[in-house]
Amino acid sequence: MPFHIGSAFRAGSAVRPFSILAAILVLAGGAFFLAARHQAAPAVYAADLAPIQLPAPQTTGGMPLMQALAGRHTTRAFRDQPLPPQLLSNLLWATFGVNRPRSEHPGLGRTAPSAMNSQDIEIDVVLAQGAYVYDAEKNLLRPLAAGDLRAKVVSTPAAQAAVVLIYSAAAKDDFAQVDTGFIGQNAYLFAASEGLNAWFYTVHASNVAAALHLPSGHVPLYGQSIGYPPQS
Repeated sequence: MPFHIGSAFRAGSAVRPFSILAAILVLAGGAFFLAARHQAAPAVYAADLAPIQLPAPQTTGGMPLMQALAGRHTTRAFRDQPLPPQLLSNLLWATFGVNRPRSEHPGLGRTAPSAMNSQDIEIDVVLAQGAYVYDAEKNLLRPLAAGDLRAKVVSTPAAQAAVVLIYSAAAKDDFAQVDTGFIGQNAYLFAASEGLNAWFYTVHASNVAAALHLPSGHVPLYGQSIGYPPQS
């Protein structure tokens, strides 16, 4: 039978005023705890992470395009070894970095095209120490969540790669699937050029969104693991 606080004040009620007060305090305290926990969550999750200023990308050299195309392939095996900062910077720039200044084109000029120049695809970079958002204009990784979340956003063996890239976009973006394909191919070609393994795959959107604390309406579309080949 449900408990109604108002009924306790009727004549003949067996509920004592002290019990009523205790119930009110418990309910109010629980609501306060849940509200405080919800509001504080984003700061707590990224509290142990600092932004990472990546070194300037090296935009010359590498394998000739035709050789990279010949070597492009999917490999579902990785060595759990971090990429050096310079190699990580080069990878992210090749994937969806800025390749020309604003003065030459409205908005940012990127290494991958997007429908109507929307540039809506967000790249979340999941490393062993935490997850970050790639800020292409500043060549910066902004903290999202601390801790090794690779196994929470993708399954083994994809989680063993040095880098897990999560491609997400607003749910209303009708062209996000195509735009992500351009970006993923850039990452594949860079991996082939550098002797890295790469794997592009679908993800469980709800699991990824919860692990990375993505805002409502922002949908994870695909993941791509990139890292060193396993030791032979």
